[in-house]
Amino acid sequence: MDQQTLQKITTSKSLGRSKTYGILLEYLVRKTQAGETVKEYTIAQEVFNKPDFDPSQSTLVRVHMYNLRKKLNHYYKHEGRDEQLLIEIPKGSYEIKFVERSHGAHKGDTKVILPERWRPLVWTGTALLMLSLFINVFLALDRRSRAGDLHKGLWKDLYESDRSCVVVLGDLFIYQEADPELSNGRSIRDPNVNSLEELEEFQRDFPRQKVAITPLTYGLLIRSSVVWIKQLTEIFRSIEKDFTIRTISRFNPKELQDHDFIVIGMVKTLGLFNSYFNDSHFRISQNAELSYVDTAGITHTYRPHGDPDTYHTDYGIMAKFPGPNNNNIYYFGGLWDTGTSQSLKNFTDLNLLQSLEEAMKTKFGSLPKYYEVLFEVDGIDRMEVNSKILIMHALEE
Repeated sequence: MDQQTLQKITTSKSLGRSKTYGILLEYLVRKTQAGETVKEYTIAQEVFNKPDFDPSQSTLVRVHMYNLRKKLNHYYKHEGRDEQLLIEIPKGSYEIKFVERSHGAHKGDTKVILPERWRPLVWTGTALLMLSLFINVFLALDRRSRAGDLHKGLWKDLYESDRSCVVVLGDLFIYQEADPELSNGRSIRDPNVNSLEELEEFQRDFPRQKVAITPLTYGLLIRSSVVWIKQLTEIFRSIEKDFTIRTISRFNPKELQDHDFIVIGMVKTLGLFNSYFNDSHFRISQNAELSYVDTAGITHTYRPHGDPDTYHTDYGIMAKFPGPNNNNIYYFGGLWDTGTSQSLKNFTDLNLLQSLEEAMKTKFGSLPKYYEVLFEVDGIDRMEVNSKILIMHALEE
């Protein structure tokens, strides 16, 4: 493949405004033409400048390769639809393949005569198929039309970003107790123990001579996590963007510079991401409470109250912070899971999102790039019923 053709691809709209995918493609083509074997580690070093890259801890290269394949497919369906020589990158490989565009052979006309008794079934099946197709097309167009303004609202930076997006779920810390005399063990979820540090503190404060306590290598996701992923998936599909999922217990801080992040969970489960509030108007404690210092220096404390399994009031906090490498960190937390669900819902429900954007424009004159919002949420059986905005702040860029 000549350099002019390659440059046409790397500068096309399909590969986007970021130069990253063009550089990656040129690198792969150059290595393939030179007959050199390319591995994930060498790509991380030579393309992304990650000398300490660990493929077991980071999906940076794999995500970019996945997106590059999609962008190439899009290119050959649009700008490059008349090109005969195509670039392909087989799944699981980093080697470029140059292939001729295949055109399906024209088959001769064949007339199939069906038995008379089958014809009503065929017509019924065809009608149902067409109806299903119509409904799906209508829903897709409706979803796209409702999501059409996402490129200029609070989703704008995610919509335009060429970085991969990682969704981090706050999972609950659990540990194991083993009693040698009873020859059995049990997994423990203690609401007051939410990290390895708190487990060590618990062992110091309440020593038990014959019981061995061991932190487990996995966490526990709450029921609402399924709903959160579903809500995000619907929006991401509408803007044709992908994301990967992590849990906070398996999160590697080295990845903070590589991606955009959406962080979701009860605040006591979100670990290092709570440190982004150090320069905020809010303070988050691990004992399920949130404090706010107003302009007069008065501290206001917010705690959930009521029975989480019946009627209760919770508090949710939604924020967007600048990441360490000009990336974005979106934070959706709650003191209980009710507040968490509502904070995310204000970002994924298009009607609530529009109301929130209008409230921000009214207060700030325009949508701030970085912000934090506190919601009061009424709920029943850990499900949000209604909410109201208590506090909004624009954060410095």
